[in-house]
Amino acid sequence: MLLPLSFDLTHREVLLVGGGRAALEKFAQLDRTACNLTIVAPHFSTAMDSALINSQLQAVRIEKRRFEISDLDNKFMVFSAVDDRAVAEIILDHCRKRKILLNSADDRAHCDFYTTAVIKRGNVQIAVSTGGRFAGLSAILRRHLETLFPAELDDQWENIFCLRERALALHDINEKKSVITDIVNLIETRYFARSSGETSE
Repeated sequence: MLLPLSFDLTHREVLLVGGGRAALEKFAQLDRTACNLTIVAPHFSTAMDSALINSQLQAVRIEKRRFEISDLDNKFMVFSAVDDRAVAEIILDHCRKRKILLNSADDRAHCDFYTTAVIKRGNVQIAVSTGGRFAGLSAILRRHLETLFPAELDDQWENIFCLRERALALHDINEKKSVITDIVNLIETRYFARSSGETSE
């Protein structure tokens, strides 16, 4: 059983090794964070070069060379996306020795964590994962789920968060629970066409 987690990578030192297709997939996910990213690869694909030009990251360092063990210094997390198995094994070995979290593309057995297909709607994130077994299936499921959560609902989600914060500020416990129940029912009936008696604080 895997434990789904969301990492706050703000100003965290992250290393991505590779410049091909697999590296591009990892970069696309990291580009949505605020990490301090270092990318190391002797060659970058045309698609990767294009993605780097259009990157949203404020702190990204590009090293066009082969991986060196010193690249792991002070890293919080490492993404290995290399075709050279010998290099992949070196990265794995030294990440284990240094207790650095490692995601190794297309190598499920050597991953400490798996990335997910993510739908982001304002502060709402929905992640789909197959535990590293089939990224293509995760992508298909994400596309279908996106139709349930159109981007134009972002402002409405923010209003719902504000309503809950106001409810939590109420002093009367019963009144607080009643208001939260009303908010949950509002979400169910407005967006999912059913009512619910379940609440969660």
